Amino acid sequence: MKKNDLKSMGKSFTKYILIIGVLLILLDFTFHRHEYFSFAEIYGFPAFFGFVSFVFIVMLGKWLRKFLMRKEDYYDQ
Repeated sequence: MKKNDLKSMGKSFTKYILIIGVLLILLDFTFHRHEYFSFAEIYGFPAFFGFVSFVFIVMLGKWLRKFLMRKEDYYDQ
């Protein structure tokens, strides 16, 4: 693939993701969720919770990498 093809695919993928995100936000205003906890009924809460969870998992992965990573020649002894 050429660089221009990758750039155009990236741009179109980004547009599709943004369109899907906007549609999901609009759907959040049309449906009433019956949640167990009252704070979960706040508009946009699932998106916020998902983003915070994603950041937490990435940070945990960075920490685990530092903790579990071995030298490149670890098995060559």
